[in-house]
Order: sequence, then structure tokens, then C-alpha cells
Amino acid sequence: MVNYLPPRVLVSRLVRRLRLRQLLLVRMVGKGANFREIAQALSVTQPAVTKMAQELERTLGEAVFERGPTGMHLSVFGHAVFDHVQRAMAALDQLEEDLPSYREGAAPALRLGSPSFTAAVLLARPVAQWLQRTPGARVLMSDGVSAQLLAALRAGDLDCVIGSIDEDSTSDADLAQFRFEALYEDRVTFVTHPDTPAHARLTRLGQLADLPWVLPPRSSQVWSALRHEFTAGGHALPLGVVESSSIPAIGAILRQAPGTVGALRADAGRYMVRNFGLRALRIKPDIGLPKVGIVRLRTASTSAPLEALLTLVRSEVRQMWRPQEFRSSSK
Repeated sequence: MVNYLPPRVLVSRLVRRLRLRQLLLVRMVGKGANFREIAQALSVTQPAVTKMAQELERTLGEAVFERGPTGMHLSVFGHAVFDHVQRAMAALDQLEEDLPSYREGAAPALRLGSPSFTAAVLLARPVAQWLQRTPGARVLMSDGVSAQLLAALRAGDLDCVIGSIDEDSTSDADLAQFRFEALYEDRVTFVTHPDTPAHARLTRLGQLADLPWVLPPRSSQVWSALRHEFTAGGHALPLGVVESSSIPAIGAILRQAPGTVGALRADAGRYMVRNFGLRALRIKPDIGLPKVGIVRLRTASTSAPLEALLTLVRSEVRQMWRPQEFRSSSK
């Protein structure tokens, strides 16, 4: 039985007064378009665009646009509105993309973001289990570094991110938009080929400086943490470096190159040891990374399919990380 609610409860004053083209106007100005370009894109006159902007500002009760030396741009208030507009328009863009599938009876897709290693190590089994339990369901998985994934989450292109938040490089305004549920501690893990000469005696970061390295991209948190630790310890940065975001590529290189060191997130290091026959190095000092967890927008509505998948993810974490491993990684 569907509970009936009066229309005034279902439709807010703002929704009744807003028009879709006004949202398009905010998005296009936020992306650098001027009123003349917007008029051409919407097949209207420039005065019509100006009127549209004025009506929007009356509806919102504040100036959304400002005229500057280079043309029209968003005000401080307009930038705040822009973030919400981006998410609303992303939802509509996704609806347009999904409509053909819906017409054929497909279920809505869950859109997950995570670093590629986390997807392979943590998400593979939960996603497979969820698909088995949810006939006709779809999952769209995106990988990338933290900053890219969080930007996509803010824009409404993802439902959640399984990853981490680097608070030092994230603004207070952005942090306020996220709801973070920690899953486990993280740190840089070092691995090498079992035939690396005297690998058991490699215990200090400075001993690794002259060896060849295989690392995630320079935009990653691993690279940033390593750079900081090398510099703080008075060591030169490694010179012979291969950068890759591909698990198979990093694993294959390390398997073929005794004497080469890989530096990875903790989950990726475990994956390399278990699946590529590599050895973990006990390097001091420990280099901590931001905790891995579930990141969602505070404004996001509850989704039963997403909650079901995240329950499986939490269960997988409990199986992956024994209590002593949590303790050792947090020292």
C-alpha cells in the first residue's frame, strides 16, 4: 500500500519555482560559458538568458551571478549552488543514459569508485556476491586516485567511494559534504622478489633509496607519503622508478625483477604477496596513510541496494584484517 501525501508535502516551494533551464544556466556559467554562448546552446535570445538569470536569483533570494572583467561568472553564493546543481544534473544525465536499459526491465546501476587495488582486493568478492543475490542488478565501477574519485562523488557521478580522504589536501567545505565510515587502518607496504639479494636485511627506508622501484602514480597518496618520509629522513628520492596504476603490471614487473622494490597500500601489498609470490619487507619507520573507508555525501538518500552491498563489504573487511593486523598497522 502506498501512503498518500498532499502535493504540498511532496513538492517544495523551491522545486515548484525552479526550471530545468535555470539549472543548466548555473552549470554552464560555472564551467566558463558566457550568456551569448548559453543563448546559442539553448536556442534563445541573450535577453531571455538574462531574464532567466534574474528569475533564478529572485527564487533563491541572492545574487548567483556577477559581472567581471572577463564576463559573467558565479558569485560566492553561486559557487555553493553550483555544487548542488552539478549533482542534480549528473543524476539527470545518468537517467538519460540508463533509460534504454530501464525500458528493457533492467535495475538501476550502483556507481562505485575506488583505487584499482582496493577494487581487486576488497570489492571483488562482495560485488560478485551482491550480483548473485540481486538478479538483473548492475554495478558501474570507476578507479582513480583519491582526489579524482572524491571530485566525481561531489559532482554526483558516483554513489559512494571505497577509499580514503586526505584531509591535508581537502578543503573544509569539501570535508563538510562527506560522511566517512572507517573500515581499516592503512600504511605503505613494501614488497620485493624473494630472490632479491639479502632482502631479509633490508629494514630501513634509506637502504632502499638506490634500488629500482615500482610505484603507483605520483598523484597517489603512497607517492606523497614516501616523498615526505624520504625528505624528512634526509634521503634522496628514488631515481629508477616505474609508475603504474595497474595491478597486473606492477606484479609482473616485480616478479621478473629481483632487486626491485614495490611500495603499495596495505591491501595491495597483501594482494601481491598472496597472488604474485612476493615477499613483504619490514621497513622502518612505518609510513601511515589515511584510513580506508566508505565515503558518501551527507545529502545522499538511503539506498537499499547500496546498503546491501556495503554490508557485504564490511563483512569482507572483517575477514581480511585480523585484530592483530589492525593493531600492528596502527602503531
